[in-house]
Amino acid sequence: MSAVQKYSTYPPTVFLGLHFTNTALIPLATRSVSESETFLLLTRPIYQAPGLEPLIVYLPILAHVTSGVILRYLRQSRRARQFGAETREQRKAIKSTGRPASVQAMLGYAMIPLIGSHILANRLVPLYVDGGSSGVGLGYVAHGIARSPWLMGAWYAALTGIGVWHFVGGWAWWFGWREVLVTKRAAPSHGSSASGANGGYLGSQKGTELYQRKQRRRWIVNGTSLVGTALWLAGGLGIIGTGGLGVGWEAKGWDALYSQVPLLGGLLVPDK
Repeated sequence: MSAVQKYSTYPPTVFLGLHFTNTALIPLATRSVSESETFLLLTRPIYQAPGLEPLIVYLPILAHVTSGVILRYLRQSRRARQFGAETREQRKAIKSTGRPASVQAMLGYAMIPLIGSHILANRLVPLYVDGGSSGVGLGYVAHGIARSPWLMGAWYAALTGIGVWHFVGGWAWWFGWREVLVTKRAAPSHGSSASGANGGYLGSQKGTELYQRKQRRRWIVNGTSLVGTALWLAGGLGIIGTGGLGVGWEAKGWDALYSQVPLLGGLLVPDK
């Protein structure tokens, strides 16, 4: 199950690289939504070909989330057996004293509704209304942000920031940098992380080689996440987000799509 959780991140990482290029780097280079749209159309067949998108996006994400939940349940069950818990109250008590979810896991849980709403607005609703998402591009996103700048801007910033931090942190986790991504309570209870008399962990005091290595890794993870998020927001909100409303039949079509998005439709396209 650990292998499933790890290797299920590979295909979405390829997709994320293409998506980051199309929606952040290219808009920053062209400074134009319409010109950037051309590059998006060139790469779209790579990851939106029939049957290919589910293989590199939807199924790996589903496998990643499901395996993560199962692994957490198995760890809790194993811990309960180790301590001889038999009743629900005993298992609940042991669960409350166990390891809290890591920062990485919490970011992943926060991504679920964000990426779900992204798929809903950009794939499922267009599929339901128009039979496909061929009309969904950067102009569609610009139109939605122009319709509700604060709502869509906050949602876009949350999706981008949490998404980048989760992906960067995930790869750091696979590289073995787990100590950067866990809370203090979640640190292992053996070896160099044993609790010290001052309430810290042996080897974690300032000045030690272990502490310095951990700090360097933390700077790398946080710095990479910050730069990636800043670039994506600069291209996504700074360029695409200022593209403004569409015009003519295209704008009417986009309004028809946004109006069908559950919960958000009425806010994006209010009834006249």
